[in-house]
Amino acid sequence: MQIETAVTRMLGIDLPIIGAPMFLVSYPDLVCAVSNAGGIGTMPALNYRTTDELRKGLSEIRARTSKPIGINLILHKEHNPKWAEQFQVCLEFKVELLITSLGSPRSIVKEAKSVGSKVFCDVTTLKHANIVAKSGADALIAVAQGAGGHAGAISPFALIPYLKQELPDLPVVASGAISNGRQMAAALALGADAVYVGTRLIATPEANAYDEYKQMLIDSAPEEIIYSPKISGIPANWLKRSIDKLDPDFKPDTGLNVDAKSWKEVWSAGHGVAQISDIRPAGDIITSMADDYQQVKKGLP
Repeated sequence: MQIETAVTRMLGIDLPIIGAPMFLVSYPDLVCAVSNAGGIGTMPALNYRTTDELRKGLSEIRARTSKPIGINLILHKEHNPKWAEQFQVCLEFKVELLITSLGSPRSIVKEAKSVGSKVFCDVTTLKHANIVAKSGADALIAVAQGAGGHAGAISPFALIPYLKQELPDLPVVASGAISNGRQMAAALALGADAVYVGTRLIATPEANAYDEYKQMLIDSAPEEIIYSPKISGIPANWLKRSIDKLDPDFKPDTGLNVDAKSWKEVWSAGHGVAQISDIRPAGDIITSMADDYQQVKKGLP
């Protein structure tokens, strides 16, 4: 099946579905599963402690799939002092998609495009979108309210058409609570050119997440997602049940009362938990999203 958009044409993929790069969750198994199903799988460079380990991870992926893949780079020395070295490894492997966070892509765009890589940038506001657009970004990832991890605070019903209106020449990827084909259809109806799927792909055999984490996604409701800057230092969405295990007295504006290592047991998720009821192979999720999308289109009044 093919669903053609500006993003699928740009990346050479069949489906406008990007598997979001998730810290300590997305590794070669998940990347390959999403890419082989017709979307594009991605992972954070920060999942690897050294550039040699990143190189091994990319070598494994290239041995397992010929499909396009992506890497997330945090372009901020404080949060990722090795980003320049990681970028060189991505150039070496001619990674098709580079997703930048926490910084301007200006420093990498020219080199990235010299090897055929596209540069997409996470944005949560028009101000940030304008900055990355002027820096040469190929597309915007509209990280809206309800996304897992470092989410924005604007509803996707406002953010996506807002960015399309103000920056009509740049494709927009919708991010935030997208778990199935109905939500994908809604995102594309708002003007998105692709969707970003994160939380739903944690509940898969290919995700590098604890079984307890995966089960917690099934058991949790969107009312149990906590939005707070006090865990990672940046506003993000978290599973309340994982926080309660460590610090039952946690308040979103005060921070965790735990030791330095325990916060890693606080697990991220978005409002898309509302549509997670089982653990399924990642490839099945991608293809079923595309199938459901087609059925939803036919059923619209």
